[in-house]
Amino acid sequence: MGELERILREGAALHEAGRYDDALALYDDAVGRWPTLALLWNNRGNTLLELGFFDQATKSYQQALQLAPSLHDSRVALATCLQMQGEVQQALVECAKVLKVAPEHAEAHWNYALLLLLQGNYTAGFREYEWRWRKRRFTSPLREFSQPRWSGGNLSGKTILIYAEQGFGDTLQFCRYLPILVQRGAQVLFECHQPLVALMQSLGSSITVLPIDQTLPDFDCHLPLLSLPYMLGSTLETIPAKIPYLAASERVVPFWQSVMPLSTGHKIGLCWAGKSYPDPGRRCPPGFLAPLASLPNVTWVSLQIAEKEFRQPFPLLDLTMLVQDFADTAALLEQLDLVITIDTAVAHLAGALGKPTWLLLPFAPDWRWGLERSDCPWYPTMRLFRQQEAGDWSQVVGEVSSGLNRLICRHWSNIT
Repeated sequence: MGELERILREGAALHEAGRYDDALALYDDAVGRWPTLALLWNNRGNTLLELGFFDQATKSYQQALQLAPSLHDSRVALATCLQMQGEVQQALVECAKVLKVAPEHAEAHWNYALLLLLQGNYTAGFREYEWRWRKRRFTSPLREFSQPRWSGGNLSGKTILIYAEQGFGDTLQFCRYLPILVQRGAQVLFECHQPLVALMQSLGSSITVLPIDQTLPDFDCHLPLLSLPYMLGSTLETIPAKIPYLAASERVVPFWQSVMPLSTGHKIGLCWAGKSYPDPGRRCPPGFLAPLASLPNVTWVSLQIAEKEFRQPFPLLDLTMLVQDFADTAALLEQLDLVITIDTAVAHLAGALGKPTWLLLPFAPDWRWGLERSDCPWYPTMRLFRQQEAGDWSQVVGEVSSGLNRLICRHWSNIT
């Protein structure tokens, strides 16, 4: 094996093992020795992207493309870097360049979909989103059934299987479409994650909720959950946003009422990290949140179920050890006056329950939160707080603190 081949293999192995600093050191040395090898610049860009060094990754991909303009994966990754730096329109241009010459490039379609959706172009975005199944290493494989996939035809008197395909948050957000199928005359089977089953039963009696991996009853057609917005023609203006569309179970609410301490002030839930830690977009380091502790007349309640080792920013009431599933989480949220959270499943659940929710967003947000706006078309009771500079949570927390001060002052002025 030649030295260059050894370096390429070793670099790929280090990257796959998550040893990004070691991989970067290897690539930095290698591009100095073989500066005209596009693949090295591409692989270096991949590692820089994982480390969150978007500006350096951009330059590395641009160098790779200067040497080999037909490296389509490099151009798609360049688009990702541009998006993370707020250059959404230029990112779209880069994806379009790939699709012009390689119309079957699934990764380019995937990035293009997310960018269109981020801009609020849901008609084109959800159409492009159907390419997700052909993307390498997608979250889950496309399910195969002997029954046909639903193509938008008449559902009256038919049974349709809808199955969850991605994470908890996606399921909580998109289950709102299931009652529309019932309105069209369908009997709906909904297959989802076990921790969501009890909660999803609040969607209505015409929707049979089943846990994943259980034997399925007979059905006439099927569709993955996140294809419903495309099949139903959702636009930014026609999102079914009537809330609440989920409800805490009457079976567990009394228990959560009994364990929640009585308080004359505000009970505010706080979630500061998602299960995808250390993704900087889904965690707010606790030190940034410490100023919230000084607000008067607030009982802070931890909603931090994932990443328990991520220390508390200040003392909070923590009842999460009593949570068994999302039905419990919903009942816990119902005891609160306000939920403040990072982009996690808690945000989607609070929004689906119609709970006042303040969402803390990174500079480059997920597509569903759009660009710039402070309201949320998916959840009418949600307010969005956005980073103005990548990584700067202090500005976001400052806005939250000011907003809470105003809220508290109004509350007590109304009492007196």
